[in-house]
Amino acid sequence: MPREPYKALLFDVQGTLTDFRTTLLDHGRTVLGDRAAALEWPSMVDEWRTAYRTAVAELSGARQWRSVRSIYTDGLADIVRRRGLEHVVTANDIALLTAGWEQLRPWPDAAAGLRKLRQSHLVAALSNADLSAVISTSRTCGFVWDAVFSAQQFRAFKPHESTYLGAAALLGVDPAGILMVASHRYDLDAAAELGLGTAFVYRPDEYGPGGNPDQASAGDYDVVVESIEELAEALNAGAVASPPSTRP
Repeated sequence: MPREPYKALLFDVQGTLTDFRTTLLDHGRTVLGDRAAALEWPSMVDEWRTAYRTAVAELSGARQWRSVRSIYTDGLADIVRRRGLEHVVTANDIALLTAGWEQLRPWPDAAAGLRKLRQSHLVAALSNADLSAVISTSRTCGFVWDAVFSAQQFRAFKPHESTYLGAAALLGVDPAGILMVASHRYDLDAAAELGLGTAFVYRPDEYGPGGNPDQASAGDYDVVVESIEELAEALNAGAVASPPSTRP
């Protein structure tokens, strides 16, 4: 049976479409001023991101949800306490720094690539971030969606199956007709187990110099690319198609 084109694409946002580390570094220097250098702000940002991922993984495994804004706020407050910086970084600073996660800047290829993809596919966000944060970031970045989905709507974080299947149900598209797009292997591996197609986008600078971004080789996923524009070219050329559905 010939394979059909994918009907819809679901996109991870943080990391896949947005350069969160550089954005937060610049935002922190604006909020903290001269304090940023003395505080070793880049290492704090890296520790902050790790704390977020750990918290979300634990909540996903327990099928629980809480506001990502609160996760970021509590995570940074804990880092400040452990580093003994309470006299330098105030509660108001923490609130202002946390707001930076809702003003992320895009990777250069992201907005143009999404525009190309929307010419032939339903294009939707599927993010662990709060819905308000996805909307705010999308406005900042110039992302135009057919739909925006957040873990908040499903009360569960990726990689819990309810996020992927919930988005598919709301779109009215069989999972086999959906391509999950992300720069993180855990996200794609979970989607693949549920019958979704998978597209890996390599973001070598996601974690900055000396970082350890996920990598993939041809064949690891249905498509492996280095930009959203490259993905658009492959899909619009018919080089990637969905497998026949195996779900009832």
